[in-house]
Amino acid sequence: MNYLKGGRDRGRELLEVVFHPQQREIRKAGTSEELDRLFLEQIALLRPRVFVEAGAHEAQTSLAVAAAVPDCAVVAFEANPYVHRKFAAGTDFAAHHVDYRHQALSSLPGEATFLVITDSASLADDRVEGYNSLLRRAGGDWLGDVEYEEVTVAATTLDHEFADRAGPFALWLDVEGATEQVLAGGREFLGRCDLLKVEVEETPFWQDQWLAEDVVAELRGHGLEPVARDTQTEEQYNVVFASERLRSAKASA
Repeated sequence: MNYLKGGRDRGRELLEVVFHPQQREIRKAGTSEELDRLFLEQIALLRPRVFVEAGAHEAQTSLAVAAAVPDCAVVAFEANPYVHRKFAAGTDFAAHHVDYRHQALSSLPGEATFLVITDSASLADDRVEGYNSLLRRAGGDWLGDVEYEEVTVAATTLDHEFADRAGPFALWLDVEGATEQVLAGGREFLGRCDLLKVEVEETPFWQDQWLAEDVVAELRGHGLEPVARDTQTEEQYNVVFASERLRSAKASA
């Protein structure tokens, strides 16, 4: 789906709520599709120099950003070898100006252990689904008892990869509970990031994960305020954060 097409009146209506200069609360923006459209419309206006998609899966968002902002360096990180192999075989990412990497974003460069679910209560092929992670499942959910294959993958950090690049940056973060690890490796990156979308949880889906309040506290420490969320579920949803620079620009526009 191309979220940059259609629904622009709805997008403008959401923008008036989301970027109100006095707004400091998370506002619900409706469906995940509406929030995605809002985020990508802001990308087209911001025109970041670097866009990163962490936990890219099929890298749909990266492809949309590359099409909308041709001069943006678009990098999509996918740690799961089965997922990366599947989608790299079906899409010529280089032709679309997307750097689609089989690599984990984490707190330190080097290597990381990625946990691929090989057996669960799901009827799908767990290896290529989006619920694999650097973290183990907390258990007690719809996947039931799970079995893992531990895969060693190349790891890097946001700061290591983009230290020499000028902002503005934008980030789409959906790493199945491993948000703490990615943000810990991106403290300098976050200082140049003006727009960020992240999936958060109110209750643990993965062991030792940061919950929504932890993510909000960390990002606020880097000047990124939560400005909108979707209504995916009450326990798991997506939040858009905007920098003070972007919020000030919206207020003065």
